[in-house]
Amino acid sequence: MAEFSYVLDDLTCSCCGTTDSLWIYPVRAVVECRECGAKATVIPDADHWR
Repeated sequence: MAEFSYVLDDLTCSCCGTTDSLWIYPVRAVVECRECGAKATVIPDADHWR
């Protein structure tokens, strides 16, 4: 099964400071820096979806 990911343009990694290296994996709800490997979990705002 192929995994879908999308680059997050014009955003900077807070760990290494690299711009345009963040990718989001919507199925896993994870953002990953391709430069340093830092990862963050995405938690959607429940009020946004109402």
